[in-house]
Amino acid sequence: MITNTLRADVHNTETPKTQANISIPSKVRQFFKRNAYNLHRWISIVALVPALLWSLSGTSHPFMAHWFKPPIAKEFLPPQPIDQSQVIMPLAEALKQNNIREIKQFRLVNFKGAVFYQIQQASSPEHLYLETRTGTRLQDGDALYAEFLAKQYFGNPNAVVLEKRVITGFDDDYRYINRLLPVWKVSFQEGGYDVYVETSSGRMATYNTPLRRAFLLVFQYLHNWGWLNGAEILRLSVITTFLAVIILTALSGIVLYIFTWKKRKQQSASGLRKYHRSIGIAVSFSTLMFASSGLYHALHKERLRDEAGQPALQHTFRAEELNFGAKEAAFVAPPLFDISAVKMPMNGVPTVFYRFSHNVKLEAADECCAPMQSTSADKSGKKPESIKAATYFNAETGKALPQGDIRYARHVAMRLAGISSTQIVRESLVTEFKGEYGFINKRLPVQRIDIASEGKPAVYIETQSGTLAARVQESDRAEGFVFAYIHKLEFLKPLGKDVRDGVAVALGLVNSVVAVLGLMLFVGLPRKR
Repeated sequence: MITNTLRADVHNTETPKTQANISIPSKVRQFFKRNAYNLHRWISIVALVPALLWSLSGTSHPFMAHWFKPPIAKEFLPPQPIDQSQVIMPLAEALKQNNIREIKQFRLVNFKGAVFYQIQQASSPEHLYLETRTGTRLQDGDALYAEFLAKQYFGNPNAVVLEKRVITGFDDDYRYINRLLPVWKVSFQEGGYDVYVETSSGRMATYNTPLRRAFLLVFQYLHNWGWLNGAEILRLSVITTFLAVIILTALSGIVLYIFTWKKRKQQSASGLRKYHRSIGIAVSFSTLMFASSGLYHALHKERLRDEAGQPALQHTFRAEELNFGAKEAAFVAPPLFDISAVKMPMNGVPTVFYRFSHNVKLEAADECCAPMQSTSADKSGKKPESIKAATYFNAETGKALPQGDIRYARHVAMRLAGISSTQIVRESLVTEFKGEYGFINKRLPVQRIDIASEGKPAVYIETQSGTLAARVQESDRAEGFVFAYIHKLEFLKPLGKDVRDGVAVALGLVNSVVAVLGLMLFVGLPRKR
């Protein structure tokens, strides 16, 4: 909805002298004079409601994500050292004591003043908790641990919990952009907060309040057209059609403005038409920016892959394969932060390894202790004295596996991304969200693996969970750049988030005003002169 011009602008004829000075062929000019106005007038009515929905709902995003974002005490929890001396009963014995023959994964967690084996089973999204000294099972352990984590993030150990439940799929409140599944939703009485935590890692996925939930629903249903969820082909068809109509409306308005330039000098407009035309041409470029980048985003074929979630490599371990106990817990010196089991082939034979997440002195790090954080100096030029590292020990022999994290990342990539070892070009550690691997992917640290294939793909593997966190190729990089810098105005971020978001809200509101002015002109104009 850019401009409506006077009927006289498009029906009045020009003198031969004026025509002679125009370089555009006469037939083309006459065609536009006869059709551009009616085209703009009628297609703008088709685009009116979608344009208003997208413009106004788009203005809600800065309020939801920045200005009115509710505070929370902590968004990240530092890892807590595990008291290795509390690991007394071997894992295999604890499993046998509880009649558990197979598991998907285990790790050690500090909780309720004790250390527990956290057991993931294929039969349930909830984890079991077996005390490492006696093997005693903690009743409702996963719910209790989720509450424990949520209260730490919320910052109030005495907060009143109204509800706790497991979320195994994405919905309107917990959307796919949060990536992590399954998670626990812990609802607090204070402030109406809902905190979503992943007990398998201790991470917070997101949190909501009543106001933020309202903004999310507005954005989901009016901007993403979530009311058509479940009919993806229809939703995509309707969205792309209306975006194409909005682009055509903007272009036809610009054409009208150009072709009636000389007449406007001689015959000035007033009232609604003047404001619609002047404001419309001023924001026409932003209309094209938002609509075209939105269309590109909607048509990007990899979007559905992203919405499907992050696949993880699934292992199955027999109880007798996991001989982890006091001896194995002492494989590394304190502090130990986490441990898990992985399985990968060695000389063609599936082999179990224990993955230790621990700290090592910077100068003591070697090829068997893969750094899991940057070793670069900070702003003051000082390097860290110790770094987080991952070390893999053969469960049977107790020997450390050289370059274990890289080797496991390669294995996960080959299994989940369907590549061969000969396609792997290089590996590199990613310890912060930036560039093509943004905060939306949730997981750090990850190993980036570059692949020799069409489109220069790269996969990002979180070895802690065996998850393919992201797969990016040239088409994704191009779409991501366009969406970030043209649709979300990231090019303004150096000026500050408030400036960027303020400009976005202003443009959304002004585009809505232009649409309303156009509607008023349409309703007020007679159908015939």
